[in-house]
Amino acid sequence: MIPEHVRAALAEAGDDRIVYDLTGIENQLDTLRAELPGVHVRFAMKACPVDEVLACLADRGAGFDAAGPGEIRSALRTGVAPTAVHYGNTVKSDADIAAAYRLGITTFATDCVEDVRAIAAEAPGARVFCRVPTDGAGALWGLTGKFGSEDPVAVLAEARRLGLTPAGLSLHVGSQQLTVRAWAVAFDLLAALLPRLAEQGIALDHVNLGGGLPAAGYLAPDGTPLHPPTAAVFAAIREGMRRLAGYGLDYVVEPGRYLVADHGTVRARVTRLTVRKSPWLYLSCGRFNGLYEGDKVRYRLEFPGHEGGPLMPATVAGPSCDSDDTLGGGPVPVPAGLTSGDPVWIHAAGAYATSYTTMGFNGFDPLACHAVRAERFRPIAEADWDAVAELEAAAYSSHGLSEGPAALRSRAANSTSFVLDTGERVGGYLIALPYPRFRFPDLSRPERSVFGSTNLHLHDVVVDEKLRGRGWGRRMLRRLKAIAEAQAYERISLVAVDGLAPYWASHGFAPHPGLTPPDGYGPGAVYMSRSL
Repeated sequence: MIPEHVRAALAEAGDDRIVYDLTGIENQLDTLRAELPGVHVRFAMKACPVDEVLACLADRGAGFDAAGPGEIRSALRTGVAPTAVHYGNTVKSDADIAAAYRLGITTFATDCVEDVRAIAAEAPGARVFCRVPTDGAGALWGLTGKFGSEDPVAVLAEARRLGLTPAGLSLHVGSQQLTVRAWAVAFDLLAALLPRLAEQGIALDHVNLGGGLPAAGYLAPDGTPLHPPTAAVFAAIREGMRRLAGYGLDYVVEPGRYLVADHGTVRARVTRLTVRKSPWLYLSCGRFNGLYEGDKVRYRLEFPGHEGGPLMPATVAGPSCDSDDTLGGGPVPVPAGLTSGDPVWIHAAGAYATSYTTMGFNGFDPLACHAVRAERFRPIAEADWDAVAELEAAAYSSHGLSEGPAALRSRAANSTSFVLDTGERVGGYLIALPYPRFRFPDLSRPERSVFGSTNLHLHDVVVDEKLRGRGWGRRMLRRLKAIAEAQAYERISLVAVDGLAPYWASHGFAPHPGLTPPDGYGPGAVYMSRSL
């Protein structure tokens, strides 16, 4: 099912696009962490190298599996530390290894001694993990042959000899893996290798389980749902980790399609429904501009405005003049009344839609990308103030810093203050107002003056306790910065209370020694600011 906020975005769209549901992606990440507690998540960037998607995952504490310097740069632009990014491609040139090392990357995948020697030369002292081959049985895309060492012990021993840290093993059971057995076999491989490494005095610190976790929304080419055994897969992974508990290993996973496939929907158009010996339905989006995997899976199609009408079987194809540009195998039932220009919504299209697309094959443009959330920021409305006051009291009353509704309202400049609307309630707020530099509001009373200033004072930001740890504070600060820049402010100031000066420093704010806020801000309060 497509969530309502995504449906609204699709319905409002006037042109072809793919709409990513950031709320859905974040919820999927939460599910993964609940199923595999303590496992480090490194998103496989190739599945969806879209800035908004990368930023939302970084905000939630995910790291990244990057295949080269280009992806590494994209990952680092999200603000994650280089230690949260690994170079996961075993195929890399000397120049690319050196470029990654200059960017701060110190963990590299490998699968041969030639690559190990290059890493030792271009990234001295780096950490390496060796990929182990699997047969890919049970996956839609087996990913066999190109990767993996038949003798990972020798590869890691050579890494140690050259001054590298032999840090781990990795494997990949195949993309869209539909069996539980593949994971059991993978742990059998690991269980056989770890004692051999121990005999050589090589103690690893982690195992990278790779990708392979399946998306739920695909259809088989015959139109039947794939129904991946996801719950049983997670159980098998947990059991496998228990089997290896004696080795003291950390675990990494590299989900790609599992996180994004079911949370990307294409809005395209009907080009033509026609009959040539048999019916054909041509769409404005096909394998070369967003639906490359249509040879292996069938995408669910939804035709708004044609619900309940008569159907006819048609072969579905993209708009290009290439005969490979067909989708989903044989005929599928489509509304018989379709006409050119009618919208079509293509479900579960979020994985690889942008990364596989061509740059204008036959002159057809790649899909535009749009990201939406169930939650939204909006100006503070009159009806919000009770909720804002409740959030403020919950955050500050125990510290003696609550200032009351009247004072809060007096400091909420309309153009620079906003709430986080979750769709069900107010989940947070930010209050900012123009204020002279090196001055700060008196918490004992409401504001009595309206100042004109190029300094924007961030008076307060609160996120509901139930929403904390999800990156909302960072997003609210990014929004405030964008607002301040658009309105030609030169600086943002604030008073850090309750020992939070280090947090604000991590966002670019610097203290001003010798300028001490009054006692009303609590002990240790620090006036800070940053330029724009």
